[in-house]
Amino acid sequence: MGWEPLPNRSGPRRLSEALDQVASRLKVPRSQVLKMVFAAWEDLVGSVMAAHSSPVRLVDGELVVAVDDPAWATEMRFFSNELIGRINAIAKEEAVTSLTVRVRPG
Repeated sequence: MGWEPLPNRSGPRRLSEALDQVASRLKVPRSQVLKMVFAAWEDLVGSVMAAHSSPVRLVDGELVVAVDDPAWATEMRFFSNELIGRINAIAKEEAVTSLTVRVRPG
């Protein structure tokens, strides 16, 4: 993958616009989508699920979620289609296309 300079723009611009442009090049979603997934995780999955899970990364449409027990991995996988739909509906774009669940070691 080659790096190209960002297009020149005259005058100041919003930081979120610049971050969204960089995010696009890195194949991660807009900053608002990342904020919604990472900062509002409990709102997306509920307090019980949030106590046992956390988003790890969202790159190229794949959301990786860590859970603290294999039973919660099963629960998260069962809930994955609903969660993907919820995120995409709020984001108003197809920000998440797949969900991978990993059990935290120890």
